[in-house]
Amino acid sequence: MRKDWDTISLCDRFFDALEQKDYDTLETCYAPECVIWHSHDMLYQSRESNLAMLKQGMKTLQKMHFADRRVHAFEGGFVQQHTLYVTRENGYVGKMDVCFIAYTRDGKLSRIYEYFDTGKRDEFLGPQGKAT
Repeated sequence: MRKDWDTISLCDRFFDALEQKDYDTLETCYAPECVIWHSHDMLYQSRESNLAMLKQGMKTLQKMHFADRRVHAFEGGFVQQHTLYVTRENGYVGKMDVCFIAYTRDGKLSRIYEYFDTGKRDEFLGPQGKAT
């Protein structure tokens, strides 16, 4: 059993790496078997696919910030609620509330469930990202 401090440290390392565009650190947070589920498409995504998506976001988004982080560790993982702010290339700042549930194994993320407030999708994507 890992202590809560270790779990919260993993959580902070993961989200800090995203904000700092530190792909190498981000990659070390994932267990080899990690799978990620997103509420917007209700599909599972492989570790490799998710890392590729996040790497692309690090290249194209000017800034990513996780505000009002609220973390609760539990045996085998953590829950973090936050507001995600992304600054797009055109300067638009998108905002979305997120609930991120992670299960951990051996100090790494092994399974992730990410719930987005999809009712605010247009506010997050901005004028050019609206679905047609």
